[in-house]
Amino acid sequence: MKKGASMWTYTLNLVRDLSPNVKRFIATESLFGIGVGISSLILNLHLLDLGFSKGDIGKITSLGALTIGLASLPAGFIVKLIGRKTMLVIGMLLAFLALVLFGIGTSIGAVTVAQLVYSLGITAIVNSEIQLIFQYCRTKKEETSAYSLLFAIFTLFTGLGTWLGGYLPEWMPGHTTMYQYAFFVAGGCLGLSGILRGLLLPSNYTKAQANGSATHEDNSVQAPKPANQPKKRQAMYFLLLLSLLIFNSGFTFGLLSPFLNVILKFRFQMDDSNISGVLALSGFFFFIGSIVMPYVVERWGSRRTFVFLFLYNIVVVALMALVMPTTVFAILLLIRGTGFTMLNNLMDSECMSAVAEEDRNLFAGMRTVSRSIGNTIASYWAGYILAGNHYSMPFLLTAVALLAGFAMYAWFVQGKLDRRLQSQTC
Repeated sequence: MKKGASMWTYTLNLVRDLSPNVKRFIATESLFGIGVGISSLILNLHLLDLGFSKGDIGKITSLGALTIGLASLPAGFIVKLIGRKTMLVIGMLLAFLALVLFGIGTSIGAVTVAQLVYSLGITAIVNSEIQLIFQYCRTKKEETSAYSLLFAIFTLFTGLGTWLGGYLPEWMPGHTTMYQYAFFVAGGCLGLSGILRGLLLPSNYTKAQANGSATHEDNSVQAPKPANQPKKRQAMYFLLLLSLLIFNSGFTFGLLSPFLNVILKFRFQMDDSNISGVLALSGFFFFIGSIVMPYVVERWGSRRTFVFLFLYNIVVVALMALVMPTTVFAILLLIRGTGFTMLNNLMDSECMSAVAEEDRNLFAGMRTVSRSIGNTIASYWAGYILAGNHYSMPFLLTAVALLAGFAMYAWFVQGKLDRRLQSQTC
């Protein structure tokens, strides 16, 4: 009880101590989460109703991930030219447009265009969002807190959106499929979130300004003129190692997460409202994982937390491959959600915090490319596996991939990540 109270107090203090712009950023994430939650639930079901096969859905999903991967490195250069906030707002408006296209289109060509536009929007978002919120933070510790709370709000409202996605088609059925108008609601949420961020967030805001210093952003980027080639090579090697870890994260995501609604529908013969209920509840467990993560890291340290979360996720996802009643599977799905969220949040926040400010735009692109390549390979593969009605295989493959990720972390990344984070000022 006391532990629970202290964690609650710790979390309240985190929220209270956030910078004002970080609070605005996190508040507007709620609309983004609702829109993503609705669209992620209904997209596959919409495509099935339009007559697309499970294999087609796997191809469309992998195309989206591949597009994000290919566009991410150019996005890293574009964000330098137009700024992080502008990039974020453009991305959210592109995602809004794509969801409208999903609602209107019925052919494979129209759906492909919508997927490409959506993927470009998500590319712009993921290559600007974390760097921008970190830019508004005053300290390294606030970066970790801000990321966890941002993801907590995102997952909580994604859960709400997922729940709504199960009922909106009944409340306002569309014409092309019953899911059509739900896409317009989801798009409206993303569009409004983008507009609010454009109005409420400052564009040129740096840590120096947050700390009350008059130093300009240009000065913070200045480095000693003599280029130190060995140091540059060492920094690039470090970024490549982190990208390899992120690749594994994308692969484990792509094997399962895009297809959970299909697995629930065909493995357990669940109807849409029950699927939305389970996935919405899973979103709440994502929220719990995001809230708990900073407290656990504070108590255990990042190394022990990493090790525990890898092992926890391997065991849970391997159990999900077994034959079991729907209720037991649903419980495992929920507790998997908490552990999976904590592992990925820790990975993203610790990796970005360990990267120097001047390398963050580059790393954001590398991270997105790595995650997208892993996601593309896994989702394409999973689409074919599910087309053959092998509903347990993705869980076994995810367990093996997590084990490989754990070995990679323990042997190659752990020591370097620890040293780099210790060398950063808190």
